[in-house]
Amino acid sequence: MPKNEPTTTDILEAINSFSFDNDKRFDKLENRLELFENKTNQHFEKIDNDLKAIKSTMVTKGYLDEKLSDLRGDLSVLIRKEDTKVKELVNILVKKKVLNEKDQEKLFKMEPFAQTSV
Repeated sequence: MPKNEPTTTDILEAINSFSFDNDKRFDKLENRLELFENKTNQHFEKIDNDLKAIKSTMVTKGYLDEKLSDLRGDLSVLIRKEDTKVKELVNILVKKKVLNEKDQEKLFKMEPFAQTSV
């Protein structure tokens, strides 16, 4: 065998050294991937918790519709009371002859609660 030719032992040592170096690289890569996975999981857990907090405090369409309906009802009651006061005032002014019946009829036909007959 020529002197420059590697022996079987040389080849096995080279393969072993190459294998050892690759194992170290893969271990480093595996550690980096684990770290990345942990950070990613923590990030998604935070996002998930934030979404849960938002969902628990956000206003739903149904809730908003209900509240707007309640508000509309409350406003209708208040406007009805004011309309009653205005009608009574108009009646008093007609009795005192400050307004005539034509003016009374015109005022009573106005919105929001129009009255067709006096």
